[in-house]
Amino acid sequence: MSLPAALLVQLVPVAFFVAVLLLLITASAGIRATGRAVERVERKLDLVMKRLDLEDSTAVGISPDALAEIDRCLWSDRRAEAVRLYREATGHTAAQAKEWVERRAASY
Repeated sequence: MSLPAALLVQLVPVAFFVAVLLLLITASAGIRATGRAVERVERKLDLVMKRLDLEDSTAVGISPDALAEIDRCLWSDRRAEAVRLYREATGHTAAQAKEWVERRAASY
């Protein structure tokens, strides 16, 4: 027994919506899992660097919070703000700050 054509026309968009919703849920779960894996690797790398008594020479004298904010500015292509934050964190000149920001941006 087949479905009436009117019912079939109504069910097709609903089925499409459900399929797209399932795809989005699956994709977001994969993204979250990847983010967690990256965080674990970063924590392990930090522990190894600490154990070997190494430090990130490109960020000497900058608090982790300030460095995170500078990185957010660089990722958002707000280099002038990154230069300002670096100068506030280190007291370096504008030229030194600009050079450091350019090097850091190039390392991404």
